[in-house]
Amino acid sequence: MALTRCAALEGADHGVRVNAVAPSIAMHPFLAKVTTDDLLDTLTAREAYGRAAEPWEIANVIVFLASDLSTYMTGEIVSVPSQRA
Repeated sequence: MALTRCAALEGADHGVRVNAVAPSIAMHPFLAKVTTDDLLDTLTAREAYGRAAEPWEIANVIVFLASDLSTYMTGEIVSVPSQRA
């Protein structure tokens, strides 16, 4: 988080935006191979929507940050998806 914010301040004078994406859990084939079903159930139960994200859902946030729709956004860490406490 500190690196993102510091780099954003450094890059701002040069018109460079620096943001980060902090994904929680995203379901993909490799994760299913190396994780037990019980652990996946526990982790997904903590998610705001009660399920793991799909990789494309994380990618959409990255596309937004890379687009002109986020031209005044820098130094932010976007959590995708949010976890319940």
